[in-house]
Amino acid sequence: MKRAGLLALSLSIILTAMTACSGGTSPSEGGQGTGTTGTQNETKTSDGTGSSQGNEEPVTLKVLRAGITVTKDEFEKTLVQQTKEAFPHVTLEWVEAPEDVELEPLITSGEVPDIMFVSTTSIATTLADLDLAENLGPYIEQHNVDLSRLKPAVLDMLEKYSPEEGLAAIPFSVNLPVIFYNKDIFDKFGASYPPDEQMTWNQAIEIGKPVTRSDGGVDYIGIDLFGSSNIATGLDLFIIDPETGTPNVTTPQWVQVFEQLQKSYEVPGYIGADGRYQYANDDDIFFNEQNVAMVAYNLAHLLGPLEELRQQGVEMNWDFAPFPNFEENLGTGKAVNVHSLVVTKASEHKDLAFQVIANLLTDESQLALSKAGRVPTVEGAQFEDVFGQDIPVLEGKTVDNLFKAPPRPVIKPHKFESKVRKFLAEAEKSIAVDGVDVNTALRVAQEAIEKELVTLNNTSK
Repeated sequence: MKRAGLLALSLSIILTAMTACSGGTSPSEGGQGTGTTGTQNETKTSDGTGSSQGNEEPVTLKVLRAGITVTKDEFEKTLVQQTKEAFPHVTLEWVEAPEDVELEPLITSGEVPDIMFVSTTSIATTLADLDLAENLGPYIEQHNVDLSRLKPAVLDMLEKYSPEEGLAAIPFSVNLPVIFYNKDIFDKFGASYPPDEQMTWNQAIEIGKPVTRSDGGVDYIGIDLFGSSNIATGLDLFIIDPETGTPNVTTPQWVQVFEQLQKSYEVPGYIGADGRYQYANDDDIFFNEQNVAMVAYNLAHLLGPLEELRQQGVEMNWDFAPFPNFEENLGTGKAVNVHSLVVTKASEHKDLAFQVIANLLTDESQLALSKAGRVPTVEGAQFEDVFGQDIPVLEGKTVDNLFKAPPRPVIKPHKFESKVRKFLAEAEKSIAVDGVDVNTALRVAQEAIEKELVTLNNTSK
């Protein structure tokens, strides 16, 4: 899904105004905010989250997906179902957002949701810039939520991306990386499927070569590595040193990443006649055009949409293979990627919204999430053992391959990391389309990043 990047200033103004007049309450101010008059009688579960009991007045909480792939069906099977059981007086309203401008509804309608589905990395970038996410630290303490149950890599990521004074989100699911592959394309050309063992990137490119060809007017692509950002975290790389603020994309490891991309570009038939060198960045190419044999990316990127298509009668012949990495780091995949839930500062029901999202950490909710095709965030083999049981599109799929490249610990990037990533994208294009050598492309990128950082540092003062 394409991320929102527009109208941030307008949103910030609206949020400030709404927060000032919303009367939103903190945990010590009665829990449910000014919009609720009923009393809250709750029992604590063994996980520390609240289970609502009594005759509370109905409350509607608005929930928005912001910049990540969560389908309406996944929302219903996870958050809505679990909320109905624990908080029967609460109704969750799904707020639709346009593809291209995720935050536009907040601005055009003048309303801010109570809860947002977000990528955890956005907590320190977009959400921080907008001062949007409520600090959940006091709520976690009041409701005795036991975060030690989380997978260590998940908790580590939440802590690194949250403000120093607290925690900004409750994790929804781990978005593990995996290869989706189209079996029909391999069958069409009599080629071998990707193996059930984790491959190196070189091996993945070799597997894709026999199916990178034209046939019947269709250009088939073996694998698109999805750019430098998709593979660089397998080597724990960053563009700007988080500690010193100094960029260096000319190191041997960055050269290694770009030489890997270059190998994929050099496969005969990979570069399109129109100079096209990116394929997997189109969200629906795997199931719409069906001309890319392997897509190496995150699970949620395609699984939910594939299940939606199945419900519409559109089915593909596909399966999973483990996510590749460089030789030296086989046994792991990318840096951990977590989808999370935040409570907005403008919500009038912040305490109740927190209880709703914290309820997802109970054993019952984790089992339901996993069955619905979301990788659980709480530690425990019993949760992963039931993964995908309620998702018909996963019937017959090699689900075990999803867990063969566990995530690496995340390195919190420098605050300007996302703002200079565009220069690496330009380097990729110059190598793929213009034939520029790797060292030259990275040197040009380095110089552009250094210049951009001067501007960014001056304007942020």
